[in-house]
Amino acid sequence: MFKILHNRNYLRFWLGQIVSQLGDGFTRIAIVYLVATLTKDPLAIGLVIFAQLLPTAFFGIFLGPLADKYNRKWLMVGADFYRMVIVFLMIPFHHSATALIILIAFQGLGSALFDPARSSSIPDIIGEENIQQAISLSQSTRAAMDIIGPSIGALLMMTNNYNIIFAIDAVTFALSALFILSLRNLGKNKFAHASSSESYFLSIRSGVKEVVGIPALRFLLILIIPITLVCGILNTNLIAVLTNKFHVSAFHFGFMEAATAVGVIVGAGIAAPVALKKFKPSTILLLGTAAIGILMVLIIPLDGFQILYGVLPVYIWSIMVGVLNAFLNVPLNSIFLKVTPAAFRGRGSSLLGITASTSSIIGILFGGWLSKEIGVLYGTAISGALLVIVAVFMPLLKGYKSLSNNNQAESISETQQPATVN
Repeated sequence: MFKILHNRNYLRFWLGQIVSQLGDGFTRIAIVYLVATLTKDPLAIGLVIFAQLLPTAFFGIFLGPLADKYNRKWLMVGADFYRMVIVFLMIPFHHSATALIILIAFQGLGSALFDPARSSSIPDIIGEENIQQAISLSQSTRAAMDIIGPSIGALLMMTNNYNIIFAIDAVTFALSALFILSLRNLGKNKFAHASSSESYFLSIRSGVKEVVGIPALRFLLILIIPITLVCGILNTNLIAVLTNKFHVSAFHFGFMEAATAVGVIVGAGIAAPVALKKFKPSTILLLGTAAIGILMVLIIPLDGFQILYGVLPVYIWSIMVGVLNAFLNVPLNSIFLKVTPAAFRGRGSSLLGITASTSSIIGILFGGWLSKEIGVLYGTAISGALLVIVAVFMPLLKGYKSLSNNNQAESISETQQPATVN
């Protein structure tokens, strides 16, 4: 996985991800704490998550085509500097929970522009044959920053000076932009001219038609709906399960969050890449979907094990959540990038983000309602059982057969292969 860092362009691309996500980790924990203490309302924490997802869900369809029409490097640089300004604006408004939530939503607009451009740039920088390794490294890096960022952020919060935290995050966006500026010829692919000749709204229409028209991609978009919906339910219920049902202390709660991130690192960096060498990505995706559903069902006996053996079984369960998360994300993102024609990767990535964000929002809202009706344990278990049913019926669908056809995926990526940046 780390061999791809020998590519100097990708190394700078990766370093930009590190500094940006490290700063995000500082800000995320600071905003959650500030909103929680300012409002004393648990619903406000949900609004923070909602504000993060909303821009991609509603505006991603309008921003994704820009990654196919214009130079992706300048789009990412512009998005980074825009987010830098938004984070700087948090400094004078850090005493207002409402202002912070609004600014989080505006920051999400920058992410909705940045993410499709970044995702569609990976094959341009590293080559089609290294997509899976790049996805694995990206997932592992994000998980590592999810540990390191909040940990350093918690130490910075001890100074009780939130202006420093926001200022550091703003600087990391500037550094990310500088790393991306150093990349040569990024975004200048042979499809840019043809795409730029289309009108803006026609490019949206053609992108949706092209992506949805490919059976394998259409199937992936449909499959993402139950997966991210159930994961939204899990995210909603997990905090309540750990704190209210298992009565986990604040000390262990923080380490369990870190344990999940460690699981993602192990899954994305070791387990998923090894599995992908032996099995088809579609098979790994199928098994990962079923496994995370089973893990959610096992939360019911986990309650009994926690009473008998303490927090150790909960730590093991948290690590497995992270590992299986990688078994979903690595093959899913790898397949999507490989199968999507190069000229439509920006629009394809935006459709992927829209579908995932919308389903997550529905899952968060539905998870809250379900927990009130039947309790967090049974709500989580029932959601997991539904995911297992999805995995069982998945091979019966026409789209899965297209997805598992390696010859079809290879022929699409070969005929639409962009130039690789050396």
